[in-house]
Amino acid sequence: MIARISPTDLIARRDELDRLHRALDEAGGGRGVVAAITGPIACGKTEFLDATAAMNSFVTLRAMCSMEERTFQYGMLGQLLDHPELMALSSELVRMPASCTGLSVDADNHLRTEFTRTVLALAAEQPVLIGVDDVHHADAQSLLCLLHLARRIGRARVAIVLTELRRPTPAHSRFQAELLSLRHYQEIALRPLTEAQTHEFARRHLGRDTHDDVLTEVFQVTGGNLLLCRGLIDDIQEARSAGRPEAAAGRAYRLAYLGSLYRCGPMALRVARASAVLGARAEHGLVQKMTGLDQEALERVYEQMAEGRLLREGRFPHPAARSVVLDDLSAVERRGLHASALDLLRSHRVSSKILAHHQMGTGRVHGAEVVGLFTDAAREHHIAGELDKAAEYLEFACRASGDPAVHAALRADAAAIERLCNPAKSGRHLPGLLTASREGLLSSEQAVSLVCWLAMDGRPGEAAEVLAAQRAADRSDQDRAQLRVADVSLALLYPGVAVPPGPADPLTPDELASFPSAVRQRGVAENALRSALYGRPGQAEAEADYVLEHARATMDRTTLAMALLALLYTENTAAVQCWVDKLDGDEGMWTPADEAVRAGLGAEVALRRGDLAKAVECGEAALEHRLVPTLGVAAALPLSSTVAAAVRLGDLDRAERWIAEPLPEETTESLFGPHLLWARGQLHLARGRYRSAYLAFRECGERMRRGFVDVQGLALWRVDAAEAILLLGRDREEGMRLISEQLDQPLPPRARAMTLRVQAAYSPPAKGIELLDEAAELLTTAHDQYELARVLADSGDACGALRRHSRARGLFRRARHLAARCGAVPLLRRLGVDSPDVGTTEDATLAQRITSLTEAERRVASRAVVGRTNKEIASQLFVTASTVEQHLTNVFRKLGVKGRQQLPEELADVG
Repeated sequence: MIARISPTDLIARRDELDRLHRALDEAGGGRGVVAAITGPIACGKTEFLDATAAMNSFVTLRAMCSMEERTFQYGMLGQLLDHPELMALSSELVRMPASCTGLSVDADNHLRTEFTRTVLALAAEQPVLIGVDDVHHADAQSLLCLLHLARRIGRARVAIVLTELRRPTPAHSRFQAELLSLRHYQEIALRPLTEAQTHEFARRHLGRDTHDDVLTEVFQVTGGNLLLCRGLIDDIQEARSAGRPEAAAGRAYRLAYLGSLYRCGPMALRVARASAVLGARAEHGLVQKMTGLDQEALERVYEQMAEGRLLREGRFPHPAARSVVLDDLSAVERRGLHASALDLLRSHRVSSKILAHHQMGTGRVHGAEVVGLFTDAAREHHIAGELDKAAEYLEFACRASGDPAVHAALRADAAAIERLCNPAKSGRHLPGLLTASREGLLSSEQAVSLVCWLAMDGRPGEAAEVLAAQRAADRSDQDRAQLRVADVSLALLYPGVAVPPGPADPLTPDELASFPSAVRQRGVAENALRSALYGRPGQAEAEADYVLEHARATMDRTTLAMALLALLYTENTAAVQCWVDKLDGDEGMWTPADEAVRAGLGAEVALRRGDLAKAVECGEAALEHRLVPTLGVAAALPLSSTVAAAVRLGDLDRAERWIAEPLPEETTESLFGPHLLWARGQLHLARGRYRSAYLAFRECGERMRRGFVDVQGLALWRVDAAEAILLLGRDREEGMRLISEQLDQPLPPRARAMTLRVQAAYSPPAKGIELLDEAAELLTTAHDQYELARVLADSGDACGALRRHSRARGLFRRARHLAARCGAVPLLRRLGVDSPDVGTTEDATLAQRITSLTEAERRVASRAVVGRTNKEIASQLFVTASTVEQHLTNVFRKLGVKGRQQLPEELADVG
């Protein structure tokens, strides 16, 4: 009786193993067998054969066939004869295959007869196992010898075990047909592992605690192909040891796939290579034309590769599989396949992106036709939002063009796109574009884009030179309109740099009417910004609203940003927030640079509404380091918001870190320079450097006046300078004069409230309380919780000085509540909260819960907490009593209280 096989890695093969055991038992008992282990590629056939050969009760003769050696006459037979037992029986036979090239028919017959006689003689002494792996690749002469023996082992202790693909090659068909006629022949068919079997196999090697996601990935990537499973498992184990993501196909998987592919034969290799080059366009008809196979042969190959899990519906199971097939091609082979694909696809209606990819693959990348193809591909990538690829193909088109004008235009387009997706790299285009501008090779649209780039990059002088060069050329009316708008835009961005200095001239209604639509919208946006900067808030808001309604449809980023800035400088933060929220809904329409602009505006709005944490969050999102070069001088806006919010949160180290962020040298001369100077002054105040703060605020004001943009929506520099004077403890007259100057200007509610707060500090306590009361009322409508908390704190101090202690306690309590909601640590410490991180936790949690209430729920709760009945509340709010009861039920649930008596008194302040 033969010992049983129990290899640990043979998953779910019990029935097949039992059949093999029975066949070997018969052979050991004197009834010869021929067993063929069949199945698709890499399903464990060789493992079966190896397990059989390991049985020590048989004399084992082994051979491993390969596609490359199938032309060697008697190559397989030579491997079988290389055994000491056969050498001892017939040394002549062992030497014969080495000299068997071109034998006569008689010599061939003698070799077969001698081989059969020797094996049978050996089997008379002890059982013989002949194992041949991949017999479908064996040479024809060796197969005839093996067939000669197979016919004569009926009563011998001989077992012939073969592994072969289920679908034989034509040369192998005769051998298989002969075997099928033998009574002692049997076939043992294997299949790839099922999903459950694959999971079990992976667990044995990766551990029982392996996550289900990893197991699922193993099956999806390998389809149960045993060789691919082992390769992927090796990669996962290596990734684990290196701390990388686990289910990542790497070198072992790639080699396993390539090995499986080569074992399928040359036709499968041709199909795989054509499919890899065609990629997503690997349709059967195109693959057939590229490989030259007939329909029947192609179907056989597809079926073979599908059974082996090397292709699924004509597609690769993993990108790494396609990648290794492409890498296995020589440069000449790859160029040839791309050329074939390009020729085939030109007759199909495929995108320029696909054609351009194959054009690159051919290596033929010059000429006007190629320039057109690459330009079309870039346009398609741009429309699809694939900016990196768009910039890449425009760069290829630049290199392919020999026309200076075309080259300049393509470089301008490539730079514009690259500035959005890779701003750090885009600067390399500037020297070439400046040269093209001097030589008159840029269109007006490209020149205006270059002007904007230079201006935002802090290079207004070069921007002005580009405009001057464009004006000197003979241009159309549309070109002149674009240049006029660019002139106004440059003057707005650098208000104090114009020669001679003066406010930017507005675009007249007649001019705007003559402009094309897109240019007209840009012009109206510039007029809106100009109106906001020069103290005409009503006109600015009307113009900005018009622009936002119309420009949103075309998503003109620069125009939208200018209109939103105009609303910001009119202190209409509610409108800015509303539009930022609307634009948030336009998913997929914004580049990372656009997102940075939106986040920067969101940071400033959050700061002006007292939402300090959000201001820091939005500001830091806008200031992501790879996007700062795109923002250029405009980075000063989110940077100043972040610094000021961090100061108010008490995070001075973060504020110091951001204020040191490098910006273009001309930033302070730009429209955004006052923001930066103001933020620097705020940090100096927090650090106790009052003299430095005063100087920063004065410089801020000087630059605003010099640029004719001295409006409160940009910075309340007089108020802040007056506060610094107060802290310095001298020259109160200058401070009062600054406050008086500020109050002489028309002020929106928030700006007036902030001015009144500082004015109150210069006034006697009784007068100060009146001013602070007015300021508190104004800030309630302005929705700036931080400034309201400061006003309430100052009011508490003033009431305390007048011994109005009851009111002072109420004011301090409300101030602490609002400061806790804002997270304003320094203000909380001033209000007597020694450990804000601990002492305000409960207040902050309560504030968050109160914030979760709807407006209607807050109105009801604020009345219930002061003792109003449901009927009284319903009467005051013009709703039914049942509605009041429903709102109160929601309030109790959200605040975690059981009834009216437990409602927090802070609700009265909220109401």
